[in-house]
Amino acid sequence: MEKQNKIQILLATAEERNKAIHIMRERVQKTCIGVMGILYVMAGWFIKGGMDLTTTQKWFLTGAFFFAVLSIHFLYLRDIFRGFQGQQRVLARIEDALKLYDPGVYDNKDSGLFPDSWKKAGTDNGKGKFFRNNYLLLYIGAAVMIISLWI
Repeated sequence: MEKQNKIQILLATAEERNKAIHIMRERVQKTCIGVMGILYVMAGWFIKGGMDLTTTQKWFLTGAFFFAVLSIHFLYLRDIFRGFQGQQRVLARIEDALKLYDPGVYDNKDSGLFPDSWKKAGTDNGKGKFFRNNYLLLYIGAAVMIISLWI
């Protein structure tokens, strides 16, 4: 295959990977913001005295909300995370094939257009915190809701 055809294939594939990554990020963000919104509205309702619950009912709701948040995290978001990492690894490989990490290929600088750390995207050595931060926000929302249930 000719070099120009290979480059076109790599560029088209990189564009598709980028679209997939953005769709996954948006899906995670919308899910977490939506769930947090629901949890905060419920917290406000509990604080305002929307229901007079027994201790047994409070324990049941605490467990139910905890289970729901864990389910969203481990059954839905974690699956998106694994797909996200796969897309990142493929994109990093395409970027490497396009020599975007190599110094002097596209300009006269001593470093590549992209930092070497980006080669690790999608691996355990990657530095991205997007998913971790969204998980934390989800758990903070659950904690606020559960605390409001008990005060």
